[in-house]
Amino acid sequence: MDYYKAFLEKTEELKNEDSVVAILLIGKTARAEKQRFNHLNDIDLLVVYENNRSFEREIEKIDGVPFDISYISIFDMITQVEDRSLIWVNMMMGAKIFYAENELIFGIIDRVKDIYLNGTGQIKAEELKFIRFNLSQKLIDIENRMHDVVLSSFLMQRLFMQVLEDYYTLNAIWQPHPKNTFENLDVVDQKLSHLAKSFVYECTAKRQFELLSEMVAYILEPFGGRLMTWEKGPYNISK
Repeated sequence: MDYYKAFLEKTEELKNEDSVVAILLIGKTARAEKQRFNHLNDIDLLVVYENNRSFEREIEKIDGVPFDISYISIFDMITQVEDRSLIWVNMMMGAKIFYAENELIFGIIDRVKDIYLNGTGQIKAEELKFIRFNLSQKLIDIENRMHDVVLSSFLMQRLFMQVLEDYYTLNAIWQPHPKNTFENLDVVDQKLSHLAKSFVYECTAKRQFELLSEMVAYILEPFGGRLMTWEKGPYNISK
């Protein structure tokens, strides 16, 4: 199977469809050179239409080559970007234009870069307070249940993901797709990356808890540290 040949054939077919104004390479496909196409798990494409139509997705093998193709109208693409959709900002930030007959596509890519580089925006004081308190309380909950190996391990895994999510929120950084988390952490925060990888590799519950505690302390330290009490006042009941 020649992935690059299949890619060229499929994109040529797409170019001839009515109203197609752009084809973008997304995900790892955007970073693959011609010689590396055969090493891809699948070929990820984003097809943009000029006319308004519903978003569609197609996942199938074409001549034995796996394709994952998304179809979107240019209007919906602009809407998703301006709404600062995490999924679409991440997707478009790494996208590479393969074919375009509408100059607006280049403007959209530039707009995404501008949004991404400006970050997600500072969080409100009440949300910051809640994050500090929530992480602190969940650590205490786990510590009180360390005698239950299964439950404490489960809760630590959940809190681990929460810590990483809150790190990005606190620092106004766009959170990457889960599969790109460690690659991104290596760039934005090597210390947190080291702690996170150590947590994943660790096999003993006691040491995992210690690492998780270090992670919580590390991400909260610039924002006032752990918060152990909550004076009577508004509280985020959804979390």
